[in-house]
Amino acid sequence: CIQEGPRELFHKILVTSSKGGIGKSTVALGIAAALSREGRRVLLVDCDAGNRCLDLMLGVEDAVLYDLSDVYGDRCAAEQAFLSCPNLPNLVFCAAPADPFSDLDKERLTRALRALAEASHAEFVICDTAGLGDTVRAIAADFADGALIVATQQPASIRSAERTAMFVEEMGGIPARLIISCFEERAAEDGVRAGLIAIIDGAHVRTLGVVPKDRTLLLSQETGRMPGEKSRAGAAFANIAKRILGEDVRLFSG
Repeated sequence: CIQEGPRELFHKILVTSSKGGIGKSTVALGIAAALSREGRRVLLVDCDAGNRCLDLMLGVEDAVLYDLSDVYGDRCAAEQAFLSCPNLPNLVFCAAPADPFSDLDKERLTRALRALAEASHAEFVICDTAGLGDTVRAIAADFADGALIVATQQPASIRSAERTAMFVEEMGGIPARLIISCFEERAAEDGVRAGLIAIIDGAHVRTLGVVPKDRTLLLSQETGRMPGEKSRAGAAFANIAKRILGEDVRLFSG
């Protein structure tokens, strides 16, 4: 069930799920931050137009002048849409527009993402998305080389993860891996909520990592700061980043 053996080294990563409110942006930001702490140049792009929140989570909302729609519409150069992130010098960020794209041109979107990736000189590009609409379809088909599907212990979320993985694999033929977020060990042990094996079996997606429910993570997001590297969530994201880099790290290391 758990991803084993030689791993695909994803460089352009789509983070998604057809279920809302399960921590996709948290996972996207956590992994981006962890990769940057490994010394890797990372571009984080908020592609969730209409429900953008990564600028708030990073604490840079007042610094946004240009966003993804400006690069998409040729209103600015890719470099002008970049924001640096406090305490994460290897991470650059591009914000999402306030309103969803109307009549999305998939080729223009992927062209904008490629321009951002090239201008940032990033080794890893992480695209935070929502739902299974045209944005995800375009990124899966013509940009990403791997997808991370986020799920929680909720039955609806587990079913959604299976559907989402099938969708991205059909659209782009890219491999999908599962990230289990907000995992409550005690609830699983007591049989109140689904355990790891039940989630993996229900989603039918090989698992790349588990992020435990962590109060420090919730509090840090409200203040525009990332959780400490020694927090439970910080350790989980560090483990996931190392697996993306090809290292063999046990599931609950740290």
